[in-house]
Amino acid sequence: MLRNELIVCFSTVSWDFLWQRHHEVMTRFARAGNRVLFVDPIGVRMVQWRDAHRIVARLQNRRRAGKRGIRQVIPNVWVMDPLVNPLQEIEFVHRRNVTALTRQVQNAIAQLGGGKPILWTYAPTRLAYDVIARLAHKLVVYECVDAMTANPKGVLRSLAASEEKLSRGADVVLVTSRALLERHLPLNPSTYYVPHGVEYDLFADDTAPEPATLAAIPHPRLAFFGSIDERVDFELLARLAQQHPAWHIVLLGLARVSIAALQKFPNIHFLGLVAHKQVPAYLHAMDVLLMPYLPIEFSQYLNPLKLQECFAVGKPTVVYALPAFEEYRSVLRIAATADEYEALVQDALREPKNAPQIEQRRACACANTWDARFAEINARVQAHLL
Repeated sequence: MLRNELIVCFSTVSWDFLWQRHHEVMTRFARAGNRVLFVDPIGVRMVQWRDAHRIVARLQNRRRAGKRGIRQVIPNVWVMDPLVNPLQEIEFVHRRNVTALTRQVQNAIAQLGGGKPILWTYAPTRLAYDVIARLAHKLVVYECVDAMTANPKGVLRSLAASEEKLSRGADVVLVTSRALLERHLPLNPSTYYVPHGVEYDLFADDTAPEPATLAAIPHPRLAFFGSIDERVDFELLARLAQQHPAWHIVLLGLARVSIAALQKFPNIHFLGLVAHKQVPAYLHAMDVLLMPYLPIEFSQYLNPLKLQECFAVGKPTVVYALPAFEEYRSVLRIAATADEYEALVQDALREPKNAPQIEQRRACACANTWDARFAEINARVQAHLL
């Protein structure tokens, strides 16, 4: 087990935002006795007007950090809110950003005791790559959780080239889906498939009381939880709501696209973001869980973090056919079309409360805990330090 190391993590999600793989991995390194510098996102696309609130939040966090420029959030984890110019595709801005961010990270490293860190990046950007190249280090780890270049929202023009350079040059590449493994293994033989895990005890626990916000929503309840974005089949959700007015669809998460087309349905309920530790109570109060991800290019590389969470809850889950779901056909209902999806939801609603599939799903989740995943990640990285 790695101990007494300094890990500098270039993240693609903010520490204070949704709890994701980044947090699961880095908190476990911290608990093992390593120091973690968690560098909040530097962006994978050009800045837009809708990002104004994020910029304001970053400046506020930076003020909270004071002169040190870093803030301790839990034992052994410090967060740095980097100050860089968001117009990073402009060449002279990029050069200045590289200099500025390198200095900020070096100053933070010095405050945390100095030494050569392990550089761990989720960000495959040119800025991250060029800063990493300038920092003394023991090891470079690229943990790839998405095919960012296929993101329909658009990304930096330089991202494809910088990701390839990073993948080729990293000491270790970790990927979360088999499709990503096929993409990165030809670039780097030290590429390993380590899918997401689950906090099994948290999600399997069905003893929490039903959240009060669900009291007025009748059964049967169908739920989607997570980012409500371009990957979600809004037409399917509208169809289910229209064709089955007795069904109630509960959406938990942040809407990143317009949801106007769904707001007209009285049986679709938007409950917004829910704290990570409160999510299981909502899921246990549902009848069927939905993952209606459209089979677009971006989704082909997807291996949803929520998959094992659904299994731990034990509820029947209906998905569209995507590569990441194929190995779980015995515990998932997989649809090829919208018609099939609707039929499988109906079938899921008929599943008995004591169906043997419930324990099969939970057994699958129990074999894929975050502790088990972290042990594998740690072993892969430690082998390259020896």
